Amino acid sequence: MSKIKVADFYYGAVLSMLFNNHINPALVESDENRRIYDLTTNSGDCRLYIKYRADKQNNKTEDYNSWQFVFTKSEINELKDYIERGFNLSMALVCGVEGFTDSEIATLDKGQIEKILSRNKESISISRKKSERAYRISLGGGRTAAMKVKANRFEDIFINCSEV
Repeated sequence: MSKIKVADFYYGAVLSMLFNNHINPALVESDENRRIYDLTTNSGDCRLYIKYRADKQNNKTEDYNSWQFVFTKSEINELKDYIERGFNLSMALVCGVEGFTDSEIATLDKGQIEKILSRNKESISISRKKSERAYRISLGGGRTAAMKVKANRFEDIFINCSEV
């Protein structure tokens, strides 16, 4: 019998959302830390880079969730290479919560990925208060200086692949 890995639940959630939007991804590369898919839609092609965190960080308040995503030097170089080669790049950060049901997916477009890469950071923290309509990615300088990433934009970013 094949065992299901925890990663399969998180990557599978992204694939399920793609299939529900009639997008058929093709796996380009995969390892323990990330998966990369090429997507073809009626409006264009995208390369989707997926990472997940199985658990949120311990926070002082219950109405605030945050996750830290670590990128190896190899992953950073890979992302930079995709941008330099002109790929229409998007990133899905699967923000896991114990029990899976309250897990979330933050979706970044190419411009947001470039902004993060320009900071030469090997990790990013993404957070969201329950009442907020956007995630915040810390770029230094606290929550007020953080980059905002609209929540619930998964479908928009892939339906309009040519505009990302």
